[in-house]
Amino acid sequence: MHFTALLLTLLLDRLRPVAPAEALLASLRNGLAVLARATWAGEAHNPWLALALVGVPLIVLASFLRGLLGGFGLVLDIVVLLLVARVAEVLQWADRLARALDEGRDGGAGDLLRESPLPIPSVPTQPAARARVAIEVLLLTMHRRLFAPVLWYVLLPGCIGPLAYLFVTLVHEAWTRPDAPPPYAEAARRLLRWVDWLPARATALAIAVVGNFEDAVYAWRQQAGNWTVEEEGAILASAAGALGVPLGDPRRATPEFAGEPSGDDTAATTVRSAAGLVWRAIVLGFAALLLLGVGRVVG
Repeated sequence: MHFTALLLTLLLDRLRPVAPAEALLASLRNGLAVLARATWAGEAHNPWLALALVGVPLIVLASFLRGLLGGFGLVLDIVVLLLVARVAEVLQWADRLARALDEGRDGGAGDLLRESPLPIPSVPTQPAARARVAIEVLLLTMHRRLFAPVLWYVLLPGCIGPLAYLFVTLVHEAWTRPDAPPPYAEAARRLLRWVDWLPARATALAIAVVGNFEDAVYAWRQQAGNWTVEEEGAILASAAGALGVPLGDPRRATPEFAGEPSGDDTAATTVRSAAGLVWRAIVLGFAALLLLGVGRVVG
């Protein structure tokens, strides 16, 4: 069932319009931001009460609906996965950015970076730096929209896993805004670290397997702890070793596993290599799910 649901999700994701899902998620983020301001009463436990107020009924309702649907629960799984796994637009964005770098269109590459799926503090001017930022955005977005939700989909019953992960990411985005009370921001960061601890390491391992394994593992062990968010550090350090390029703060990359790209063509090729790495990780995940399904049938 997992294999079928994910295959249908990726096929439908390439066909469905993006705007309705993004508008719905934006409304949910705004609602969670309003909830934070409405429930803040100066107590440290207020963020966790707010989370329970919304999260528990959401999970209970999803469990009830899936049980009610019975054999048609797969439909609900696909609907939730379509809401979470918005990956076609990310891969298309990376491809357009690679073409802009390849053709030397600085203005087009800069505009694409400003419209990136993840917010970036500033847009670099050098092609090599732009390629690094694009790879970071691509990897972290694919992790949050596909790899992490899929892992929780496998580990928890039905759509509960990806729905809970989506809820946590929305809470993190809403409660880390500048206007959110500080205890809410800290609670959101802590919650995201909890639910991302295992998926981040699974993503880093998949990247190492489909890339340069030895260098990826070396970079992961040496660099992951240098990032402010260690879960992001595990993914980016593993990818830096797998691709042989510096990611994140260039001072954290060493010549043993990272080389500095030079020139527009190299920058575009690096972005395409990262996209290829993502596709190989997706194929690896599908192969693992297929073998798991066959094992269950045979067993």
